[in-house]
Amino acid sequence: MEQRHCCEDSPGPGPVQAPQTAVCPQVKAKPGPGGCRAPGLLLLLALATAGAMAGGLLGFTHSPPKPLLQMLRLTLPSPGASRSNQTAQVDAARNVATIWVTSAQSNCSWAVLFDGQSGCVCYRPSEHPACFLRRMEPRDRETLQLLVNMSRGQGPPGPSQDTHSAQQLLAVLGGREVDPAQVGDSVRHLCTKTPIYWARRAQGPQRQRLIYLCIDICFPSNICVSVCFYYLPD
Repeated sequence: MEQRHCCEDSPGPGPVQAPQTAVCPQVKAKPGPGGCRAPGLLLLLALATAGAMAGGLLGFTHSPPKPLLQMLRLTLPSPGASRSNQTAQVDAARNVATIWVTSAQSNCSWAVLFDGQSGCVCYRPSEHPACFLRRMEPRDRETLQLLVNMSRGQGPPGPSQDTHSAQQLLAVLGGREVDPAQVGDSVRHLCTKTPIYWARRAQGPQRQRLIYLCIDICFPSNICVSVCFYYLPD
């Protein structure tokens, strides 16, 4: 039976001649379409894949690292350092700062959270099973920005010899417990398993009120505030 090879010429009208081995090397299996070009295509494909992987690795190596979320603790040089110890925990990426205060006299502690995301200030006394929440005011945002700047290496304003003291009276709406789903993550984390109540500045003429709790806090701007809470009647 007549047998053809992949590269032999078509036979002429004369007698059958032996195949020319010098023209095309002998193969063991019949190649598919484009069989003589398949190894070259596979080699090109392998080189292209290796080049893409190498380029991806080089790009990953030279890409700048993503900034990590950092929690910075600052020891506040408050004017009332002899009366209390204060530490600020600042999360600049989330615009949140928490000031932890421990009284040197009574050994009581409390936390004041400035949450720039939700626009609230939250008070958490450790000795009372409750959190008090109020809306941020312009001065609160200035305090938060000052703490964020300090966490970034920008120092507080120049030292002042005068310390300003103030009192803030907040009325607690005891009959209106706040739904934790309506507050930010920072407030929920601070007040885990603790009821949260709205508080607002006392309005109307000054009159005698039954004070429930007072906490003192000093800021880097040499302002110390005594925040006192009282409950409104239901």
